[in-house]
Amino acid sequence: MPGSWLTFWLTIMPCLCLWSIVLPTSPSRADIDVALAEGMVEFTFPGHEMEIAEKKPVVRIATGIPTSEENLLVLLDGVDITGTLKYSTNGFEYHPVEALGAGEHQLLITLYLPSGEEVEREFSFITHHQCFFNELTSDNNLSVAYEQLLKKSDELSEIPHRNLNANFSSISTSKKGPWQVGVRTNLRFLDRSAPVFYPEEKGIDLIDYLVTGQYVGETVRVLAETGDLSLQETQNTVMGLARRGARVGLGYQSAALNAFVVQSDQVYGFDSGTGLDFDEDDHIYGVSGEVGLFEDRLKLKTIYVDGGEEGSSFGIYTDGGLREGDVLGFVAQAQLLEGRLSIDGEYDIAEFDGDTSDKFGSETDRAWNVRASGYLDSFNYQALYEYVGPDYEVVGNQNLQRDREGFNFMAGMNRDVHAINLSVARYEDNVDEDDLFPQVVSSMASIDYSLAKFPTLPMGLNYQKSILDTSMVPEFGFPLKTHTDVVGARINYLLDKWNFGFNVSYSKQDDKTPFDYDSSAQMYNLAPVYYSECFTFAPNLAFNRSTNETTDVDTDTYTITLDVRGSLFQQAVSYELAGTFNRMEMSDGGFEMETINSNARIAYHFLQEWTGFLNPTVGLRGLYNRTDDKVLDQDNDEFALLLAVSSSMGFSF
Repeated sequence: MPGSWLTFWLTIMPCLCLWSIVLPTSPSRADIDVALAEGMVEFTFPGHEMEIAEKKPVVRIATGIPTSEENLLVLLDGVDITGTLKYSTNGFEYHPVEALGAGEHQLLITLYLPSGEEVEREFSFITHHQCFFNELTSDNNLSVAYEQLLKKSDELSEIPHRNLNANFSSISTSKKGPWQVGVRTNLRFLDRSAPVFYPEEKGIDLIDYLVTGQYVGETVRVLAETGDLSLQETQNTVMGLARRGARVGLGYQSAALNAFVVQSDQVYGFDSGTGLDFDEDDHIYGVSGEVGLFEDRLKLKTIYVDGGEEGSSFGIYTDGGLREGDVLGFVAQAQLLEGRLSIDGEYDIAEFDGDTSDKFGSETDRAWNVRASGYLDSFNYQALYEYVGPDYEVVGNQNLQRDREGFNFMAGMNRDVHAINLSVARYEDNVDEDDLFPQVVSSMASIDYSLAKFPTLPMGLNYQKSILDTSMVPEFGFPLKTHTDVVGARINYLLDKWNFGFNVSYSKQDDKTPFDYDSSAQMYNLAPVYYSECFTFAPNLAFNRSTNETTDVDTDTYTITLDVRGSLFQQAVSYELAGTFNRMEMSDGGFEMETINSNARIAYHFLQEWTGFLNPTVGLRGLYNRTDDKVLDQDNDEFALLLAVSSSMGFSF
């Protein structure tokens, strides 16, 4: 009998194995849900790979099952639009608020099923704006704010009893093939019961504008701009020059030629003109040319700038009369080893006269710098050596630091959960070693370490060493020689919607001169933040103690800041509360003061059904300030309460 059972199993088992291989496996319930959902998601309008001549086409998706924000994620051109969808029992719709750019658009839909599975469907469609133009859009925004003073203290004389402020911004673009024209403008209307200060004026005024026309072909590029420009050329010539004027550019393949003319004065409003003039006394003009060689791995650039400035203007201060000068600069950039090494250098020669009305003529000086940067796997670096002569100045470059020479080296490494950044710098002034002035040498080295091993508990340490030293001190001068050490630590704790940040640092300054003015400082900072869709709570507590080691006197500063904002009743009511409490005291009793600065706002948003197009609000705004000098026994309180009405309207076509 046992032999018969053995014979049976030896016969039947191969058959069962063969049967399991040949017959298909029954699909799981999750697989069936995914297959059904994929078939249900349908792009009903405009349709997959369809073209439509509309700026704001309604996008309709049929799902066959109920959808909501909880089980759906929709991205249009990489932007999450899930919260703006209109849902129905068998799908959803998207109504664009702003015009979509002409061209192809990508729609990515992720549906989360009850089984925990995800279904992804990707669609595309193409939009055209008009039959003649490939794209024709105008995005506009109008905001109006009115405040009426209800009550205030006598000390707040700068707050007007009535203030009306309206702003209109517009960006319009039209495209036809390789041609494009754009207009950007900002207008303001201002009216208040108190005087306004220059350059503002009551009534309607122009804040800024820019008209752009360009042609971008396969090999040829043409650019023309007029209005309020922002010019960026090189570090030592034109950098961050924001003025009113015009610019033209012509490019062919990897070569380009550009020219500009702008007013040297900072202007504001309608009365300041267009800046289109070639008067060297109050205009800056320049021309630059560049070319790319070896597939743009080597770029060469030359720039020439000339012009003048007539004293101070809005936001700009000069202590002399007419300033004029010119500069000629050369730049070379090279990309080597597939981006692992980049080298660029700049050499400039400038002639500058700080005041044409005095008996001194212009001075000629030079500036140059060499920079190397790159990366290798998780390691990155940058090294810079620069020189700027004592008489090197450029019209319109207010941020230029002259009379300095030195180097700066930075390196960083990111490896798994570890990150280290190093920095070393050394600079000196009085580069010509003038005997009438001392030479100040500043050196700095720092290291920063970050650890991200625990996702909810990132932390870090840092250390910095600074040395300030002087040489060539004149007979009646005062030498400087200080060593400063700073060590710090930081840690954050992330818990759901909370982020608790804590920072601590300690610094020690050692004065090695005979004066021996040593000092130390310590800082502790706790910054918890709670964030949700309808409520944000962000207090900040800080304690600083600086100690004069010579007199053994401590100066303690306690600072508490608070920022609370949120909404109630389905965002029908919004509120804000912000304030700062500061207390400073000295251990010898020579100083003790407390200050409070606070403001609050509450607003009711009526016509919520028009949210996104028209957003009118009415509410109250208040402020309270207090200063209490406990040594002189003097205190001062300021307060104001205002009725605030505002509205904003965005529209595009």
